[in-house]
Amino acid sequence: MEIKTTRQGLRLVEHGVVISELRTSPGPTHSVFDVLATLASILHPAGRIGLLGFAGGGMMAPLKSLGVDATIETVDLDRTGYDLFVRHCEKWPGPVKWHHGDAVTWLRRQRQTFAMLIEDLSVPTQGDVIKPAVSWSVLPKLIRSRLKPGGVAVFNLMLPPGGTWNPDLRRIAGMFREAHTVDFDEFENRILIAGDALPSARELGRTLRIALRKLRSRQAERIHLHSV
Repeated sequence: MEIKTTRQGLRLVEHGVVISELRTSPGPTHSVFDVLATLASILHPAGRIGLLGFAGGGMMAPLKSLGVDATIETVDLDRTGYDLFVRHCEKWPGPVKWHHGDAVTWLRRQRQTFAMLIEDLSVPTQGDVIKPAVSWSVLPKLIRSRLKPGGVAVFNLMLPPGGTWNPDLRRIAGMFREAHTVDFDEFENRILIAGDALPSARELGRTLRIALRKLRSRQAERIHLHSV
């Protein structure tokens, strides 16, 4: 992993792909992490928030700026990013419970349900960074089973090698009553939001843009929501 210094903090890069934007103070990253954080701020009902894949905690600075004080329970196989987060953000980290381990194993062991689960896993392979196979196979059903009634699942998906979206995206969406996607002008990522009682894509898009403008994130005008 390559660690680059930015105006706001650090950027974690692997094979040319940005894994995390680690701000050293609360505020926007102007990246996908702003949207993930904003979705957490406007969608999750009362209860636990789980984050599968912490890296450098790219969501934490925008979450803090948005006033979200909920405890983030997170798991990652690599503690490099977490150690950097603790070292550079010690004055404002917020409540984070970090676990070292495999996301599937950790989630299977959870006995209490979550109000929101965010899947943000990635793996390096052959000079690229992709979603692990479990993100398309094992995890969606497992995530569904660990949500409380009314809970929301958020998947940060990446365009697979070859440039064609995995048809399993619709299969994952079909596990829930409602699902929307967020597409970006600047990033190849696609965020899938799924649950049993979501706002309409139009309503969610409006609320999301308002919150992103409050955060002063450039992504406010560079996202597009669609129903699945």
